[in-house]
Amino acid sequence: MDRMAKILLLNMCMIIDELNNKVLVQDKVGKNWSGITFPGGHIENAESIIESTIREVHEEAGLTVEKLQPCGLIDWCNAESNERWFVFLFKTTHFTGTLLEETEEGKVFWTDLEQLAGLKLAPGMDTYLELFFHDDVNEAYATWNENAHSENAHSDFRVI
Repeated sequence: MDRMAKILLLNMCMIIDELNNKVLVQDKVGKNWSGITFPGGHIENAESIIESTIREVHEEAGLTVEKLQPCGLIDWCNAESNERWFVFLFKTTHFTGTLLEETEEGKVFWTDLEQLAGLKLAPGMDTYLELFFHDDVNEAYATWNENAHSENAHSDFRVI
């Protein structure tokens, strides 16, 4: 067994506007992963997980967030390529700044919490939402292969 897997660290943050009962979403554009998601991205080398989440939200949405609450972890494993991706999930109701309407990542906008599940979500995002909204769920685990971003890639996803 090779224990030297390539590890990729990522983050995602759900920002909730409690006053208006809305959540900030991003209509992510990209060839590998597109659809409605929350702001987030890569954790750079020598950068903390929290600092990277704050940076990614600012880059993708123009907002400064604080008081991030952990929501769980998404663990993707690819035995064929010996890769493992960890996505650290956070949520907050504490934000300031002026919202960017669109970046190279996609359009950013507020939507009603009740309408979120009915939007064209990015692949797997319906499973991710369980982690954001249910305190008794801590981890989502999935395996993938070279077809990681196909329609069937998320069929083995499970929450723990």
